[in-house]
Amino acid sequence: MGIFKKNNKKPAKKKSSRVRSLNSPYRKSVVEGKKKRRKKNIASKSVPSGRIKTTPQSSKWKIVLAFFLSILIIGYGTYAVFLSDIFLINSFIIEEDGTVIEDNEAMNTILRSTLGKNLVLINDEDLISKIRESQPEIEKITIKKIFPDKIKVEHKKYPTVANLINIVDVVQKKFLVDSQGFLVEENIEHPDLPHIYYETDEFLEVRHSFLSDPKRSKERLTQIINAINLFEEKFAMKILYAEYKHQEREVHLVTERRFYVMIDLEKDLLRQIEKLKKALPKLDIYNEPLLYIDLRISGTNTEKVIFKRS
Repeated sequence: MGIFKKNNKKPAKKKSSRVRSLNSPYRKSVVEGKKKRRKKNIASKSVPSGRIKTTPQSSKWKIVLAFFLSILIIGYGTYAVFLSDIFLINSFIIEEDGTVIEDNEAMNTILRSTLGKNLVLINDEDLISKIRESQPEIEKITIKKIFPDKIKVEHKKYPTVANLINIVDVVQKKFLVDSQGFLVEENIEHPDLPHIYYETDEFLEVRHSFLSDPKRSKERLTQIINAINLFEEKFAMKILYAEYKHQEREVHLVTERRFYVMIDLEKDLLRQIEKLKKALPKLDIYNEPLLYIDLRISGTNTEKVIFKRS
């Protein structure tokens, strides 16, 4: 009977075939996604452009038209600049520190030479160089072209720092001196500025340095003014004027008490002034009747002060 025993085992499940696995929901989503992307790509390629394509012939016409327009503009510009009267200079303006100046004859002469010339072709640097040569007292200068036919010169002078009284024999001539040592105006005096007396064989000329070497002139002027300022600061005594001795390379400071102080311009100014400061306990410059004080002494006894009573 055991031979005919019923087999109670359940039949084994068949493995799903590859075809069935390919039809899974996951597979469908992947395949459908790829199909959609393909459709989008095909659609984007097939959509016609809304722009009208430019034909080679119309493009050539545009190039030709642009070329002729360029030639026309260049031709008109050349005519306007070089051949017409549009840019010819017919007037000029001179300003000094923002004020219009009309009586500067030296600059007027230079600028009159530009009248009738082409404003575009005027060389600013050449014009500035000519003005500086004729007027060394000018510190800053600017050339402005006001189209179509006007030129403007703006300038600023070096500050005036002293009065210079030039003596020839017994005759005096007054000048104003700027910070560079140039004589900028004659027969005029500024009472608030230091006074410097300078004796020469011939009278000096305006718009020249008071020494033959402009650099040396500036250096000496600075030293003289510094000596005046140092003495007034250290001793609270006013300097009426200074006498510049060119050959001796020294300056004599004439005080309000009418004695003068001799200072060597080739040596340290402050050291010479301090030497007199140290001598004050023995030399009462405020009350003693003095003729002069000599601070030029050098050598082993550099602290020595020589003076003479009046």
